[in-house]
Amino acid sequence: MTAFARPSLLDNRYAVIAETSAYTYDDDDLVNYAEFLRQHGRYMTKGGYVDSSRRIRSLHRQQDGFQIPKRQTPPSRTGLLASINKSSLSAPAIGTTPRKLKTSDENELLSPLSLSANLENKKKEYDKQMKLIEEQMIKAKQNEREAKRLEGDIKKEQRQLHHSLRDLDVDATRKRYNAEKHLSKNLEEKDKIEREFVKKREKYTTVHPSKTLAQITYVMQSSRTHRSFVNRYLSRQTKERTDRLIDSLQANKDKDRRNLLLCNDLARQYQTKSHELKIKHQQFNQIHSDFEQKVQQKELEENRLKKELADIATALNLEAQKVKTDMKDFLNIVDNDRVQTMKQDLEQEQKLNQTKVYGKNYDQERRRLSGDVTLHRSMLDLKQRDALRRIGDTKSRLETIYAKQRQLNASTAINEPDRRATQLMSKVTDIENRRSQLMNQYMRDKTEKHESEATTKAKTRPVELETKQHEDRLRHLENTMNKSEDVEYELRKSVKEAEFQRRKKEQEVQRLKDDLIRKKREDAKKIQNAIARSEQEEKELERHLAKEKAKLYKLQTRREDNYLRLTRQRQQMRENKALLDIHEREHERLLNVQTQSQSLQSFSTI
Repeated sequence: MTAFARPSLLDNRYAVIAETSAYTYDDDDLVNYAEFLRQHGRYMTKGGYVDSSRRIRSLHRQQDGFQIPKRQTPPSRTGLLASINKSSLSAPAIGTTPRKLKTSDENELLSPLSLSANLENKKKEYDKQMKLIEEQMIKAKQNEREAKRLEGDIKKEQRQLHHSLRDLDVDATRKRYNAEKHLSKNLEEKDKIEREFVKKREKYTTVHPSKTLAQITYVMQSSRTHRSFVNRYLSRQTKERTDRLIDSLQANKDKDRRNLLLCNDLARQYQTKSHELKIKHQQFNQIHSDFEQKVQQKELEENRLKKELADIATALNLEAQKVKTDMKDFLNIVDNDRVQTMKQDLEQEQKLNQTKVYGKNYDQERRRLSGDVTLHRSMLDLKQRDALRRIGDTKSRLETIYAKQRQLNASTAINEPDRRATQLMSKVTDIENRRSQLMNQYMRDKTEKHESEATTKAKTRPVELETKQHEDRLRHLENTMNKSEDVEYELRKSVKEAEFQRRKKEQEVQRLKDDLIRKKREDAKKIQNAIARSEQEEKELERHLAKEKAKLYKLQTRREDNYLRLTRQRQQMRENKALLDIHEREHERLLNVQTQSQSLQSFSTI
């Protein structure tokens, strides 16, 4: 229940009447007053009760079959502002006839209830939407984590591929370097053998110069054969080396081919993974963009709802102010009527005066605390606790008083009608006993008198006397029976009147009790409002004191800064003045020197 949704006092009154009116009447003309009010929709307005004489015709039409349709304002998402000026009336209870439409004043009083219900529905829908948005955000974050996880796996695979490619490049360069080194070594050995052969030939020609041509030719031929042999040997070795080199190169080529195939396979896998990663990035970007769009839409919708809520709050404040003014007028009227009735009950007046004294004491205490808040800030918490403790004690005392009063009222309500009924029954029994005694005494006296007269007159006229006596007795008995019936009718009438007065007085007592309970509730609410107001004022004073302290601190810092700036300026002025004095003295000295030099120069020229 919100702050604007106040319970109806009339409904509470009808409920209390229905609880207390449990007596069943024997007479068919008497009816239950609370059921009558609830069936016929007896509502109280400023103009009077609805079931007054000028509305009897509409009441009969309503009983004959004219029913007013129920009006319920369903919670709409966009039509909240349209429902501000409308009233949402609750449906009637089960087993009761439909009630009459209330006046425009009651529609104005009940409009904050419909607005509060619509606000609660809007709040629930907003919470549901926020939960959906949070779930979508959580799902988007999970998708983002999965995409990042896939990206990390792909990066790990890329790193492994890069490492394998780098190892392959290192192996290829190392093998190429080893092959070139081996080839250069073979070429160096060939050159070395050729140089040795040339050296041997030259040495042989230098050692044997006198040999014949044939010998030389023989030597040449032998040298040619040796050279051919060497060449064949070298060619065989080179062929073997080339074969070995070709085999090693073929093996290296096969290995390089396998490495190349592996690299191509890894590159293809890398391209596929990179393509999948790009697709994942695109999907992630699309999801992110969709999520941003949804978040923007939700923010726009949230701003729109906030604006609508602000408009509704302003309208609610206006309606609340109207309701407060109407309720103040109504309460003033009710208070004026209640004061006249409560003057008759001294005990209730004393209790109300006591509560007023408590309220006045609390107001005086609050004023004193608010006046001393600037001087006794350190003792404020202790005084507040003391005031709260007193309020709690007063509340507990009031509750005990209320409980005792309820018990006393219940006991009086239960015992008073029983006591009156017993008194009336005892009176009736006494009257009946007295009447029977009187009748018996009168009959005995009559019989004795007639017997005495009969004994005296038996001799003269026995038959006539008996007939006359018998007729007199019958006439007398008829008269006494008629009188007793009249007395019985009067007594029954007085009993009914006493019962009616008792019920009327019981209803008045119940009404006064309800008024007292309502007054106590209002006083308790006033006390709570006064407590809340005092706490709010204290908080405002504390806030104002903090602001003033901040301003004071700011002014102190500004004063200190200005004072420091002033001292620096004075120091600088003193230094500048000292420099000015020094420069003036120096300037005067230079002027004196110049004048002296000019005078000496003029004197020397002379």
